[in-house]
Amino acid sequence: MVLLPFGYLSTKRGYTMHFTLIPTAEQRLMARIVYAPEYFTERGDLKLEKLINTFKDYVKRRGFKVFMEKDENGKSTSIKESALIYSFETFITAVVGELKGKIYSEADTGLGKSDMIINIAADEFLIETKVYHSPAKFLDGKKQLAYYCKSLGLKRGIYLVFCPEEIYYPETVKEQKEIIGPVELSTYIVWYDEEKW
Repeated sequence: MVLLPFGYLSTKRGYTMHFTLIPTAEQRLMARIVYAPEYFTERGDLKLEKLINTFKDYVKRRGFKVFMEKDENGKSTSIKESALIYSFETFITAVVGELKGKIYSEADTGLGKSDMIINIAADEFLIETKVYHSPAKFLDGKKQLAYYCKSLGLKRGIYLVFCPEEIYYPETVKEQKEIIGPVELSTYIVWYDEEKW
């Protein structure tokens, strides 16, 4: 991690990303759609489904174009994996800020670094984001997340996978909740069109 005047650079999975300590224009747009009381139950528990569905709705409305790289003529090039991941990290930073929570990035798990630990209203969980490559890697990612959670002493993990719409998926690639060891793992899929966005 390299500190900059108003943020920092971080390298994850070979991609260098810039995180700002001052909200970006995109984060300010995202924060406008977050009304904090809607994200909590009457008991004060976080409605995680609401958080993920808000991101999916945002993606449907906005797409990934704002996160895409541009060529020397200013024309958007194909979606890069970093744009997909950065879109979620930008979104979650805005939402967690509105919900008065905290994000801890790249916690060392002993086997590697996790993406982010989220703490909102004393509810703590790990989020691992991936871009779909194959059925085997999809399943390996679940095992990796369960290991990370166990290593960090967390009971809950969120597996957020970006999947292109244009390909065939086996039945194992789906949204679900399951228990892997001592960890409750929730898998969410964000579908995207590689040609359209």
